[in-house]
Order: sequence, then structure tokens, then C-alpha cells
Amino acid sequence: MAKTNAVWGIDIGQCSLKALRCTLGPDGESIVADKYDYIEYPKILSQADAEPEELIREAIKQFLSRNSVVRDKVAVSVPGQAGLSRFFKPPPAEARKLPDLVKYEVTQQIPFPIEDVIWDWQQLGGTIEDGRTIDAEVGIFAMKREAVYRALSPFNDADIEVDFVQLSPLAIFNVVCKDVIDVLPDPASFDPEDPPPSFVVISMGTDTTDLIVTNGIKLWLRNIPIGGSHFTKQLAREMKLTQAKAEHLKRNARMAENPKEVFQAMRPVFNDLVNEVQRSLTFFRGMDKSADISEVVLMGNAAKLPGLRQYLNKQLEIDVRKIEEYRKLGGTAISGQKSFDENLLSFAPCYGLCLQGLQQSQLKTNLLPNELVIERIIRAKKPWILASVGALMLGCVLGLYFEHNSLWTVDPDYKGTNNASWKQAVSSAKKATTKSKAAIAVDDEQKASLGKLNLLGKELSAASDRKTQWMELYSAIYQALPKDPAIEELRKQGVSSVNPAELPFAGRKEIYIDHLESLYHKDLGGWLSEVKPIYDFQKSETVDEINVVDDGGEMVEDSGSEDAPVSELSGRSGWVIELQAHHFHNFVGDTSVLSDLDFVRSTLLKNLSDGEVTLPDGTYKFSDLGVTFPTVVRADDKTTEKFIEFDPAKAREALNSAFGGGMMDMEASMVGMGGMMGMGGTQKRLADGETSFSARLFTFVVQMAWEPRSPAERKQAREERIEREAREEAAQAAAAAAGADGDAALGETLE
Repeated sequence: MAKTNAVWGIDIGQCSLKALRCTLGPDGESIVADKYDYIEYPKILSQADAEPEELIREAIKQFLSRNSVVRDKVAVSVPGQAGLSRFFKPPPAEARKLPDLVKYEVTQQIPFPIEDVIWDWQQLGGTIEDGRTIDAEVGIFAMKREAVYRALSPFNDADIEVDFVQLSPLAIFNVVCKDVIDVLPDPASFDPEDPPPSFVVISMGTDTTDLIVTNGIKLWLRNIPIGGSHFTKQLAREMKLTQAKAEHLKRNARMAENPKEVFQAMRPVFNDLVNEVQRSLTFFRGMDKSADISEVVLMGNAAKLPGLRQYLNKQLEIDVRKIEEYRKLGGTAISGQKSFDENLLSFAPCYGLCLQGLQQSQLKTNLLPNELVIERIIRAKKPWILASVGALMLGCVLGLYFEHNSLWTVDPDYKGTNNASWKQAVSSAKKATTKSKAAIAVDDEQKASLGKLNLLGKELSAASDRKTQWMELYSAIYQALPKDPAIEELRKQGVSSVNPAELPFAGRKEIYIDHLESLYHKDLGGWLSEVKPIYDFQKSETVDEINVVDDGGEMVEDSGSEDAPVSELSGRSGWVIELQAHHFHNFVGDTSVLSDLDFVRSTLLKNLSDGEVTLPDGTYKFSDLGVTFPTVVRADDKTTEKFIEFDPAKAREALNSAFGGGMMDMEASMVGMGGMMGMGGTQKRLADGETSFSARLFTFVVQMAWEPRSPAERKQAREERIEREAREEAAQAAAAAAGADGDAALGETLE
């Protein structure tokens, strides 16, 4: 049976049953109360001689005798001390992964086996940037399964189908957000460092008090084991009264013969309550140092205790007020009703339950057991399932009838219009099948032979491709090495060896590779887990802080391109390439020129990350070739001075026997290296006849991941990268245009 848009919010308290029925107003947003009920038990449920189950059943029976819940949604609250509330701040993560983080946190924070509890969660605040949830807080709310079923038992006995089960303090939180806070903060503009003012809600019940701290987005709860019954017990103990007389005196303290004596008798409980509230607020401020508590709001019938508000106001030094009305709750059924007005403060949980049932609440968690929800869905669909099964059976019977009626047309002896029987047709088909199978067997044999030939050709071509890929990698690495413009110009003029007397040795902008190593990894993720922190640090340094010296000696800012893909390599196989190298581009005391590791990062590492490589089939970036995460994994702490003996004749002889190329020239001209010397360095030119000098040496090791790609694969990677860059440029252009439009609109507004 379909349900209406009306909701009954029922709160089973310790001394009474409260119920409120609400519907949506004509505008679809306002809340209208059209029925309510307040049933006080003969005894408080926590009294020693009380039978809670029987008292609750009698109250529900009385409620049903005066009201009907048929076709209405029913929401029930349970005391805050019966549940468990935990809050945690998840790290920035993709929004789709947040449920997995919550499931893990539930297993860590709930001190019971997960199968023994019913739990739900909700995100509180936070924004989504680039698909990631930032500055969010998650609330986890749980109850033991047996406690939930125990709370539902009286309703099941009365044949009341409960749709929502909510903790009482969470229902009150929904009321605060709807009816107490004037303007709820926008989660998108919420600043954790400068949050809006927070409200403290003290909801006093019979045995316990729920303390709620919220600013409309964030939420913190605590249950204080002090309630209205504690004041009654204190009066009975101090003034030697019965429980009933003490309760009456508490409610009418101002009309007593000696009100001061009554207040003095209850003072220890006042002090205990204030101490617990102060401890709770101190703990909260320790967790959230930026929180600003502006006001305390009292709820619950026990909050009507004379002198309580003034005492709290004085001790807490915070404005304390009681709720005089629910501003956004309308309806003639409650307007001016004495029993409702007298118990107004105790109807907050019912109001909050109705808000949730009408989908007008901030918090939407539900502790109703999932098995009950599934059972109701199945029960609701049973008529449709039976109708579908009946229609299916009817279809089967009709199909069987028509099939049986047509059976005679396929009898073996039946002859058609051409006077041919099914036997003759089957015989002809068998002959054709035999002939077809023979042809298929010959075809399969030929396909098998062709497959073997194709496999052999593929293996031969693959071996050739692997050799080519290594040669292309060596060529790409060579192209990534920095080239000194002065030396390159001399080479264009036919000069094969540059004499240190003509060009200072220590200032040459070149890097020399000592040797190259490679190691195959079945899972590159292990290597990346060790190198990634170094890579991220060096990448940020290169992008944000490293300046590159141009040919004129002036400082220019590095663009910090992000072309190299930063993707996880876990589960992917490939090679780790290691380059052991050194350079002499080092200057002591000269901060205007990059030296040491900065020179490596601004040249070799920048080229490996962002540079282009020319191969026989086109121009690529290293990421297109499968080269990622180039990182300096080891380097000298500081440069060292080396003594070098230069012999021009031996240099020319070494150059004639070398392979050629920038990284061989300097090594061939360094003959008879001396030992390490002390600090210092030189950029001086060699005088005529001078053959020895010293230069500063910096040694380092670079590692990078390489996943070999075939020509087709790297072309596809290049196309995807170009498309991605085009999309990013278009997005940036659109954002710039939008910003310009906004500035223009602002200018017009100001004019």
C-alpha cells in the first residue's frame, strides 16, 4: 500500500511518549503539524518497581486508540546513550572512494564485532576539488543490533511499521539547523580556519542530558549522565520526601513555602551538571581551537527547572536561552494547545524526526535494520511478482498449445507441396554435412599452419623491435644531455677538440655519463614507492624554485611543465635505467649561476621530463616513449676539486679513436687525473704552454622507469597527450574568458 507524505515522529522517553504528525505545506518546503499526542507514564521507566516494556506497550495502545498511522510514515527516536557516535576527518580522496574509507574506519572505531551492530554514516561539510573531497568530516552512528530490535519490539507488537530509526540528539540537531540557526553556512564557502559561530544545545531528559555542539555543518555530541530525575532524587534524599512529593516540589519550586531551601537542596546536582558541561566544552575547544561558541540553547522538559537557565548563564558566562516556539513549524492543531505548549521543549526529537521523514533535514542517517527494509520491499513487490508469474504461465500454456498444434507439420512421413518428405530432406542434409565437415577439417589444418608461421614471424619481428627500442633509448638519452652552445659552435666550424686555453674548462655546460645500467622489474611499483618521495620533492623544486641561466647570464624562470605522466606503476613491468654521471659546471660563491644538483635538475632532469626527442619516425616526449619519474637518487653532498693534466696530443689521439659526441670529448681530453684536493675552484683560461689546471667535480646518479613501447604504441601515446594538452588549454582559455566577463560585470556594477 502506497504511503502518504505525512510523517509521525514518535519519541519514547523515560517518563512519557511524545508524538507529532507533520506534512509539507503547499509551497513544498514549510512544515505543518496537524496532530500531536503526549502520554505520560504512571511511573518513570527507570524506577526500580517499573516494568518498562509493559508501560511502553500501554502508552502505544493508548496512542493508537486516539490516532491512526495507516499509510503514514513512522519515525522513531532512541536515546543518545543507546547509540555510539564517532567523527573523523578523512584525508583528501576521490569522492567515490570515501565509502571504502568509512568502512575501514568503522572497523577501527566501533568496539564491537561489525556483524553485531547496525550503523550508518554521513559526510559533514567539505568541498570537492578535481574530483577529491577536501576538508570534510564524517559522522559514524551505530547501535547494537539487539538494542535496535528491542526498541522496535513495542511497535512490532502493535503492528506499526517503522520507517526511520534515529538517535534522539541527531533529531535535535536537525531541529537546530532548521529552526534555531537563522542562516545555514554554505559548505562550498566554509572556511575551517574561520568557521561560523557554534551553538551549544543542552537537551535535558529524565535520566541523561544530550550535549550537542554545532555550527550548522560540523557536529559534536556527548551524553551526560545527569537528568531531571537526579534533581528529584536529591530533593527526596535531602528533604526526606517520597519520590512523588519530591517530583511535585521540583516542578513547583517557586511556589514552595521556602524556595531557597529547595534550591539549596538541589545545588549539588546543579554543580555536577555545570561541571560536566564545562568539561565537555573544554574538551571540544581542545579539539577545535578555531570554534567560537556564541550561545547555549536549552531543550527538554527538565530544562524548565526554575533557576536552571540563570545558573548556567552565570557559571558558563555564555548567553543561555530556552526555546519559546518552533518558528518554522506551523499548523492550527498545535497553535495555542495547552498540553503542547507546556511540553514544547520535549517535542524537539519528534519535530526532528518529521523533518527527516519529509526530507527537510540536514542529517539523513537511518539505523533501521537492512533486513527489515529488504523484507518490506519483497512484501510490496509480491503482488506484482505473482501477476508476472501468472502472465508467464499463461504465455507458456498458449505457446505449448500452438506448438503442439504445429507438431504434425514436422512428422517424418509428412510431405509438403513438392511431394518431398522430411526423411528425404534429412538424408540430403546428412550428406551435405559430411562433405562440409571434410572441407572444414582441411581448412582448420591450413589455419593451424598459418598460425604457426604468423607466430614465428611475430617472434622474429619482436626480437628486432626490442633491439631497436634500446638503440632509440640510447639516442633519446644522448639528446637529453645539455649541449654547451660555445662548444657546439666550434664543432660546426670543424674543431674536434676544445682546448681549455681557449674555453674555460670548469664553466662548460655539459654533463658526462660514466656508465649506464639497467635492471628489469616485474613490478615497478616497488621501485616507485622508494623513489616517489624524492621525485616529488625534486619536481616541486624544479617547478617552483629552480631558475635557468640563459646564454647571456641572466636569470629566467623555469616553466615547470607537467607533461610527464605521474601515474602509479604498481603491477606494471619494465626496466629501471640508471645513469652514473658527473659535470664540472660548478662555481663556488657565485649564486647567479646554477651549479651542482641545480644544474642537473634544470638541464638533464628537465629534458627527461619535458624535452622532445627526434627519432626516425617523428618527434616525441620521453613520456611517449614510456620513460617516467626521472630522479636523482644519489648525489655528492658538495663538489670536490680535481687536478687535471691536459695533453693536447693525447686528446687528439683519444678523439680520433672515440665514437664522437659531446659526452666523449671532455673525457678524452682528461689524461692523468690527479687525486682529490681541498676546497676551491677556478674558471681561468690556461696560459700559453700551461697544461695543468683544477676544476670542480660533481657526481650524481639518475634513475628512471622505462616501459618499452612499440612505434604504434608511442604514436598513440603522443596523440592522447596532444589531445589532453588541447583540452587543458581550452579549459584555461574558457576560465580566463569567464574571469574577464566577471571583471567586466563587476566594473559595470561599480559604475
